[in-house]
Amino acid sequence: MPDMTKDAGAAAPAFVLRDLKAADVWQLVRVLRRFNLKEAVKLINQDTLKASQFKTPTKMVDGEIVPMPVEEWTNAQRKAYRAAQSANDELIWQILDILINNIGGCEDEINKLLAMGIEKDIDYVRNMDASDYLNLIVQYVTREGFSDFFTQARNLLEKTGASRSSIGTVATLIK
Repeated sequence: MPDMTKDAGAAAPAFVLRDLKAADVWQLVRVLRRFNLKEAVKLINQDTLKASQFKTPTKMVDGEIVPMPVEEWTNAQRKAYRAAQSANDELIWQILDILINNIGGCEDEINKLLAMGIEKDIDYVRNMDASDYLNLIVQYVTREGFSDFFTQARNLLEKTGASRSSIGTVATLIK
């Protein structure tokens, strides 16, 4: 099994993604604005999305919480990991289908988001090998914490009293 220290979704992490920051939220909003989210969300199976979530087991070492080595996982944790990987595989195909059908016009926004995530400039991302580029996209959208963005955004919008019409299609996606 792969080292799962940063990302439970990628089969073979090729990039170290930094933790999500406030600037990422706004860049992701720019990307999402370019998609027809109301239609795109219908393509994502919500059960598959939930099943794809896997939190890397942790343990306490010298008073610090650290990722547990794979060799120390219980059988139940290994089974949950394999189930999440299977769901991730399906989710990846769903997301790629959405990207392919809705990507027009947001290449720069996506490249900037990816560049921010790996702390490189946008030209670095633009000039990546196609396989590495696609792997980075998959790694980014399946990373631990990525789906939390949508949950937290929904909670914020609900607390501010934003109407469904003012929330637009983002509310549909994060529901």
